Amino acid sequence: RRRRRRRRWWWLGLGLGRRRGWLLVQCVLPVAGVRERERAGHIRRQRGVGLPANIVVQLSKLSGLKRYKISEILLFNRRRTEDSFFEMVSLRPGGVYTKAQLQKELETLASCGMFERVDLESKTKPDGTLAVTVSFLESTWQGADSFRCINVGLMPQSKQMEMDPDMTDKEKLEYFRNQERDYRRRIERSRPCLLPVTVQREVMQMLREQGRVTARLLQRIRDRVQKWYHDEGYACAQVVNFGNLNTREVVCEVVEGDITQLAIQFQDKLGNVCEGNTKLGVIRRELPKQVIFV
Repeated sequence: RRRRRRRRWWWLGLGLGRRRGWLLVQCVLPVAGVRERERAGHIRRQRGVGLPANIVVQLSKLSGLKRYKISEILLFNRRRTEDSFFEMVSLRPGGVYTKAQLQKELETLASCGMFERVDLESKTKPDGTLAVTVSFLESTWQGADSFRCINVGLMPQSKQMEMDPDMTDKEKLEYFRNQERDYRRRIERSRPCLLPVTVQREVMQMLREQGRVTARLLQRIRDRVQKWYHDEGYACAQVVNFGNLNTREVVCEVVEGDITQLAIQFQDKLGNVCEGNTKLGVIRRELPKQVIFV
């Protein structure tokens, strides 16, 4: 049976001078072939991978000139199969990324300190998108029997020197000693944090129940500490680092949100500025001294 070709009708109006009439002209255009070519071009645009479906592609094999749409993101922990670090990955299903962006994501995960090893591979899907699998090995440390929280606000971030892989055993020992000495000095220059003893006891209980210190446990400690600060109104407080992980003590570094400029105003019930009866010295006396630097 012969396929009937669709026809598209175009009407062209032509003015006829003083009579102001219109001449209707039928233009018959075969559009079936055009639509097929448009559909084929659309499919080619969707298939940004340019490879057959169900093919595992290493990150190094992706083209640096293309953009790839990610339809699925899977995380695989070589030690566990549940409770993966989804919040650590910034890639999102439905997003479009270049090879450089995927490589940057891998480097960020590898350098965050939470993983001993991270790999990223992709698999082509029939619709032309990629399913990305991030496999990792969670970092672990020896068990800890003490916990300390310090306020490192207004202090420069500690920069850890990279260890040369060609170091001798004696040089490595000296390297770790220098690290421990520098970190002890950092702790001495820090200020005590506002975290109450009750929350610190909760953290110690978490450490005792876990046994070994893991990256997942550090995430739980971070969430518990930050929750207390945010519940108490310290919206800018943030856990920025964990130190002394190679010892029996876990040090939680917190930036509590130091106040460097303070202006006091009195307002009435309508929010208008007015004169107050309370002395400014009384108000300043009630402010937390740990975060006020004016």
